Amino acid sequence: MATNVKEKVTVAELSKYGFKAGGEYYNWSKNIKEEDKGKIVPGASFDMDIYVADSGKKYVNAVNGMLSPGEAPAVAPKFNAPRTASTPKYEGRKAAVSDSMSKEEWAAKDRRISRQGCIQAAVQALAPTLASDVLFDAASKLADQMLVYVNPEA
Repeated sequence: MATNVKEKVTVAELSKYGFKAGGEYYNWSKNIKEEDKGKIVPGASFDMDIYVADSGKKYVNAVNGMLSPGEAPAVAPKFNAPRTASTPKYEGRKAAVSDSMSKEEWAAKDRRISRQGCIQAAVQALAPTLASDVLFDAASKLADQMLVYVNPEA
């Protein structure tokens, strides 16, 4: 039979749906306030209102107060770990591509990319305002003007 009890609980670790204490998992009840969830920290002891379901699962209805404060975690966060020297993942591929393309080829590739961007922007800008039979010509003219503006030296 389901019951409501008051328990003194020492939190071992937090989980997605609640926490673990004394080898058991405690889940958050639908009735718990969000600010009560924020009070829970590993290593601290709390006085709680617990709902025990027929299945034996425990749900926290309310956090009545902290009995003893928790300690700071002994393990340093992962983002503070020292970095090890390593080679970038694609270093070999970039070098191979750079060696095989000349400056002129890179410039031509950059111009093609810029032109494609200008064409796409021109079509998107003009499509809602023009009929489809004149859209291509108008977008092409606008893209050429945009390309001259973006790459004035070319």
